Amino acid sequence: MILNSLILSDKSREIDEMDEEFQLMYLTSIIVDSAFNFFKIERITSDKGKPPFELKDMIKLIFYGYINKITSSVVLAHNAKFNYLYNLISHAIEPKDRTIRDYREDFQGIFQFIMSFILIVANKLGLTDFEHIAIDGTIKKAYNSPFNIIKEKDISLLIRHYMVEELSKNEIKQLRRTARKFLMDNSLSDEEKVDILFHWWQLLDYSGQVSLALNDHDTRLMKIKDKGQKYPKFAYNIQLGTDTKSKLICGVNAVQNPTDHYQIPALMNQILVNLQLKPQKISTDTIYSTLANLQYLEELDITALIPTKQQNRQNSGNQPDNPFAIDYFVFDEYKNVFICPEKQELTLDGSYPAPQEKGGGNKIKLVYSNYTACKKCKHKGTCYTTNHRTITRYVHDVKYKVERLMSTEEGIKDYKLRSKTVEAHNGTFKRIYDYDHIPIIGLKRVQNLMFAIVASYNLIRLFNLIKINKMDLNSVINAIRFISLT
Repeated sequence: MILNSLILSDKSREIDEMDEEFQLMYLTSIIVDSAFNFFKIERITSDKGKPPFELKDMIKLIFYGYINKITSSVVLAHNAKFNYLYNLISHAIEPKDRTIRDYREDFQGIFQFIMSFILIVANKLGLTDFEHIAIDGTIKKAYNSPFNIIKEKDISLLIRHYMVEELSKNEIKQLRRTARKFLMDNSLSDEEKVDILFHWWQLLDYSGQVSLALNDHDTRLMKIKDKGQKYPKFAYNIQLGTDTKSKLICGVNAVQNPTDHYQIPALMNQILVNLQLKPQKISTDTIYSTLANLQYLEELDITALIPTKQQNRQNSGNQPDNPFAIDYFVFDEYKNVFICPEKQELTLDGSYPAPQEKGGGNKIKLVYSNYTACKKCKHKGTCYTTNHRTITRYVHDVKYKVERLMSTEEGIKDYKLRSKTVEAHNGTFKRIYDYDHIPIIGLKRVQNLMFAIVASYNLIRLFNLIKINKMDLNSVINAIRFISLT
């Protein structure tokens, strides 16, 4: 409240007459105040020692820094002291960079509440209904040198060195540089080194990988594109759910799994909490089409817009050159047959139980063929190389329901909204925030960092939506205050 009157009296102007920079700062302050009020966020402190900075002021300062793409605590501390806007939004506190780092470490999780409140505000203002959420994954590189790793075989050799017999000079030469450096480190006793080595071994056993990043144990090897090629590098898998209408990010989840196969339930649970309502549609790319994901969405009565590989190739116009690829065999749902390019019908030979899919139920394996037609076919040896052509199809009621929807015009039209939604913010995070090079390690810290970055991204997006829809900022702010009381 002090900030509100200070801005207006100092500038003696109405809100709509202020520069956009002031308007954004003012909206930021109101959002933080209202989020604290809406979620009843309080800090319990003792009467002993020096009184800490007001939590709300520190969060405003850190949040406004993220909004302006400032991730360095040193740069933020400088701005708090010498920049009028930063000084104003934080009520003239001047914390040291170490203090800012401590507050980020201890209270960064608050940004999930701020992120959630921004989404609630957007919905209450009528800017979006969050009907259709597009989900996609991106990679955040680990803050770990590619050379600062240790291999499973090196750990095994070092354990043997300390517990069984010393390594020969030739074996020591074959160790990676990090392993040799560990071996030559005289600051640790042999007992301490053995404890560390077994801890590393346990971490590798848990991760299922053969290499461990020494600066950030939580990261995993993932394939990352670099100059058109994919290379395994230590990273986090960042899952994002974005509203196709407003382009606001509704959920962000940092995970260690290198693939996206089973990520929908965890991300959707967060989205439901953040939005405090249920979306009607979820769209993803083909890799998410697992029974675990589809059954989860089915139980929530949320429509899944996930194409099969064939549908994806067909919709993108990227069908194979081979005229006898599976893409050119048409399935007749009513006859339950596949029609080959030569107009012959491949009928059902048999159905078999398929191996259980991880996290989901069982599919049925269906095999189709037409031995007689294949025997007479002129494309023998081209279409197939064995006795005859067979097509194997794995079916499940839930998966078949999604496949049918994605073959309709409505399903294809809705899915096209996804491609216009999911890519823009990935580039913003990588190029503008440069989040690959922010010195933060550990899964929990990276998760909280993503909450802060997404909250700042959403605040800017909310501000732009207010301008696009020509809404009166003063009326919007009054509405935000009212929402915080409900």
